[in-house]
Amino acid sequence: MKDNWDNRKKESFVEYFHNQQTIESQSEGYNSKLEFGTAGIRGRLGLGEGRLNKFTIGKVALGIAKYLTDHAKSPSVVIYFDTRHLSYEFSNLIADVLATKNIKVYVTNTYRSTPELSFAVRHLKTTAGIMITASHNPKDYNGIKVYGSDGAQLDTESSIALSGYIDELGDPLKIDMECSIRKTEEYVHIISEEVKENYIKHVTNSVGIIPTSNLRVVFSSLHGTSVPIVPTILERLKFKSFSLVEEQCVPDPNFSSVDSANPEDYKAFDKAIEKAKNMQSGLLICTDPDADRVGIAEIDIDGNVYYYNGNEIGALLLNYQIKKTSHLNSRVMVQSIVTSELGKNIAKENNVLVKEVLTGFKFIAKEIRDLSPDDKFIFGYEESYGYLADPFVRDKDAIQIVPLIIKYASELKTTGRMLKDELNDIYKIVGKHNDKLFSQTFEGINGKTKIDKIMSEMRCNPPKSIAGLSVIRIEDYEKQERLESGSVTKINLPKANVLKIYFESGFIALRPSGTEPKIKLYVSLKSDNFERLADEISNSIFT
Repeated sequence: MKDNWDNRKKESFVEYFHNQQTIESQSEGYNSKLEFGTAGIRGRLGLGEGRLNKFTIGKVALGIAKYLTDHAKSPSVVIYFDTRHLSYEFSNLIADVLATKNIKVYVTNTYRSTPELSFAVRHLKTTAGIMITASHNPKDYNGIKVYGSDGAQLDTESSIALSGYIDELGDPLKIDMECSIRKTEEYVHIISEEVKENYIKHVTNSVGIIPTSNLRVVFSSLHGTSVPIVPTILERLKFKSFSLVEEQCVPDPNFSSVDSANPEDYKAFDKAIEKAKNMQSGLLICTDPDADRVGIAEIDIDGNVYYYNGNEIGALLLNYQIKKTSHLNSRVMVQSIVTSELGKNIAKENNVLVKEVLTGFKFIAKEIRDLSPDDKFIFGYEESYGYLADPFVRDKDAIQIVPLIIKYASELKTTGRMLKDELNDIYKIVGKHNDKLFSQTFEGINGKTKIDKIMSEMRCNPPKSIAGLSVIRIEDYEKQERLESGSVTKINLPKANVLKIYFESGFIALRPSGTEPKIKLYVSLKSDNFERLADEISNSIFT
């Protein structure tokens, strides 16, 4: 196995990355296998079936080709790529493989964002879309996300079917990936700037002109795809009081200026804060490398920084959307089951229907698709910093959200208020909600077994109380059952390995990773002793 891969190292695209890895990491690449899951495929660059390289990418591409030709008469695909290592090369390889199988392919000659890919699929009316990205993962990672004709990531059933096509191809080193230059010339087309321009028009029409105020904004793309498109949009909306963190607003696959190119990580804001304090700016905004997620922070007049968590950003945006759509009836918002009750309570106060879905924006997209003509979608979000206000895109879209946040903040600024003031007003109505995410990794050969044991014990011996909090309801999404007051009712959502436990003051949720020995604990409570309680809950479950 190892020798076979080593013999193909020179043509693999990944010789450099392989050579940078430890012997243990190299061995893992040879002895593991990447799986195409419900969110696509993502992994480290390197040799072996457990890594992304020319051969494993080619195998995925051929599987996609076979799947599409079996499910569509004249399939067509859009392929976009981000600023990561080998994203461009992988994009070209996939395009060549699809073209050889007589599939019409639209490609771009420069990096683009994930929301732009979703839009392009809908705009060009293609059968599918492919995005080469690993979102906010470390620099030696990449991945593939596959989208359906509605611009949403493939649903679970389609993902499983596609995975079967890929798996049946076997050893990637034995797959014939000879590509035809003639077919590439015939079937591969460069996308015109008209598609990008049309996306920009949709954003600007949706947001509208940003009012003049003394708001100052500092923006960072964290070396990703949101520059130059975000500055272009802001200028068209007549907002010019923004500054870029210049060193972070250039494409850099090494993410050289940050430890983590993830807006959930407050350290990602360090450079923006440094610039903002020098300029006495108020609002800081960072997007992740493929520009589907966005984080914000604010600096007050005393120089204090407030970092907003994903639930708070979602609540503010929902509140703004509710104000903007007060003239509409039958308004609907959609959120994931691990998202705080904060947004749900805001919606209920304003007669907005709430729909809850499993984690994954494709489930939010499905709710949008299934709405009746009388219902009006006004907002969808997940606590992990993913938001959608206008469904001309069917994935989370930081690029449409950035100008929306700025418009909201600018309107508040005209009356001497900040987003934090608005959030405090929300809390006066629905109560202060506190949230904390624990991500526990169990290393070693028994890691997954430990996680399975935690979930099994919770299911077999449901707790009556945790950290002194009385349990009032348990929702088991694997069993699709809700247990409350001794009676069991059905949960009408697809199966998922998630447990949600409710107390009078909020809930906790447990969600194991499907690919790593990792389990997430979401704690969402109204409590004056939140930090102590959250730590007690974590300790009682994990130790």
